[in-house]
Amino acid sequence: MNSGGVAVPAPPAALGLATRMRRLSLRARLALLVVAGVLPLLLYNLGTVYADYRRERDRVSRQSLELAHGLALAVEGELKARIASLEVLALAGSLARGDLDAFRRQAEAVVALQQPGSNILLLRADGQQLVNTAMPAGAPLPVRRSLSNQQRVLATGRPSVSDLYEGLVVKRPVVAIEVPVRREDGTVEMVLGMNPSLTAFDDIIRRQQPGEGWLISLIDRNGTRIARVPGGEDLVGQPVSDGFRRGANGSEGVLQVISTEGMPVLGSYRRLAEHGWTVTVFLATSKLTAPALYAGGMALAVGLGLLGFGLLLAHRVAQGITGPIAALQRFAATTDGPEPPLPLRTDLAEVDEVADALLAQARRRRAAAGSLADSERRLRLVVGELNHRAKNALSTVLALAHQTSRSAAGADSKTFIEAFTARLRGLARAHDLLAARSWKRLELESVVQAGLAPWLDGFNASHARIRVNCQPRNMLPRTSPTQAQALILALHELATNAMKHGALSVAGGIVHITCRAGEAEDTAVLEWREQGGPPVAAPSNEHRGFGTRMLTRGLARDLGPQGSIILDFAAAGLVARIGYAAEDDALSAAE
Repeated sequence: MNSGGVAVPAPPAALGLATRMRRLSLRARLALLVVAGVLPLLLYNLGTVYADYRRERDRVSRQSLELAHGLALAVEGELKARIASLEVLALAGSLARGDLDAFRRQAEAVVALQQPGSNILLLRADGQQLVNTAMPAGAPLPVRRSLSNQQRVLATGRPSVSDLYEGLVVKRPVVAIEVPVRREDGTVEMVLGMNPSLTAFDDIIRRQQPGEGWLISLIDRNGTRIARVPGGEDLVGQPVSDGFRRGANGSEGVLQVISTEGMPVLGSYRRLAEHGWTVTVFLATSKLTAPALYAGGMALAVGLGLLGFGLLLAHRVAQGITGPIAALQRFAATTDGPEPPLPLRTDLAEVDEVADALLAQARRRRAAAGSLADSERRLRLVVGELNHRAKNALSTVLALAHQTSRSAAGADSKTFIEAFTARLRGLARAHDLLAARSWKRLELESVVQAGLAPWLDGFNASHARIRVNCQPRNMLPRTSPTQAQALILALHELATNAMKHGALSVAGGIVHITCRAGEAEDTAVLEWREQGGPPVAAPSNEHRGFGTRMLTRGLARDLGPQGSIILDFAAAGLVARIGYAAEDDALSAAE
């Protein structure tokens, strides 16, 4: 539906698809059932495989970050140990005296005992090497070109670790661990440094490497590799990838990048807070995707195998159903013949049940045809009864009009209209009640309530001037529609008379209404008794009004052969006893 509230027809393609879906054969529907059963299972298995893959990624990310933390602590520990060795050596007495030969011997002893593969240097502030254990004693020593780390030590007076650079003496990539050498007055005049063997960092990494496929690197501040496992010396001095440079912005984190070898890797990095180096721990994503792809392929293969088997089984089952259905079609064509066929028996119980239902329906159709004449007769009877009731209603209206005009109210048009309208309303209440109950027999209590509706409100206690006392409904016979209409009109006339001349015309007057079972079976008596009103005198024959004539003549006739009405004009108040016997009308009999 569009915004204007006008229905928009579905596209022809959608209607065509819906029509084709409704006209699918049994074999196609069974195939769809198999697909509907297998496909969710297959999707669930593939979803489980993917969920396992995501969990494994998360586990690897956490493991790599923990491993990076551990390696960072190990590297920091190694650097601190070497700094401590240098700081102790910087306090040597030979160095304080300026005995460089003696200091060289001490430095060589430290290298041999504690730092094999390393070399120790002593440099002036301008970068001139004074001692270098990597060169023979007495050999000329060059001036260092890279002075950034040395200047940092001189400026801060604190130990510092350099980035990777090319050593002038050893002709290989090195890093420098340098500490200040202080004079007695505390000023720094020289720097004592060490070029540790880079394989020492490889050893640290190998001791904590979790297994095959893991790529672990130690990187300086410039993004140059100091150590790499695996890869070793081939990758030392090589820069890291641009993707890593862009992604590694904080002190630690998890990244997925392309490695130097060109393969996707997932892992973490951790920066050394004091020295600015970075430890990276990555795992090739193929180690994660390969098991997931294998598991997904197996799940897909099993799912397709189940689908194929299910479709084959559906085909065989369809063959076992279409044969009995064809037999059922032939059987259905014979059920309307002159003679009913014999019961159909096939290999499918449901088809046999449908055949039995068709046979039973055919028998019911024959029985229905036989009872059609009886139904038409009953219909004519009902129509006649309805016509009779309509004529009775019109006759009642005419009688009300005629009798009202002949009464005292007929002398004045306004009074006539009021009286006639009130009686018509009473008749309307009778018809409303009968229509609400589908023109079936009514309980006497409901009839009393409808007849006194203008004066009662559901027998509410606040209307204490009209007191109703009826026996339980199961003890009183029900009234026919004709009886109910007559009783409602009679109660209306009695209440109207009581309001004008009887007990309800004065303040203390009361009307007692009693409903009880009669002495004979299926009879009832309704008694109207007025009390506390003005004195009552029986009217003469020539002064009897419409209400009296309606009660004594019309009501007794409409109540049936056993109906009766007794009016007692006692001085204490009018007493009316109305009796009737249960009877059926034509509509009830037709039902």
